[in-house]
Amino acid sequence: MKNQYLFYAALAVGIILLILGIVFEVSHHPTRGLVGLIVGAILLIVGIVGMVMGRPKTA
Repeated sequence: MKNQYLFYAALAVGIILLILGIVFEVSHHPTRGLVGLIVGAILLIVGIVGMVMGRPKTA
């Protein structure tokens, strides 16, 4: 498994957690919503940075 696929997975999980965090915020679960938003944002950033850093450099 390539490292790039791990970053794609982190990006996908981050997006899902952001969506779940918003749903929990709307349905009045303040702690779960906040944790979902924070963890989702962190995974989203990790996924984006990993995709940018993992690109092969052209000569």
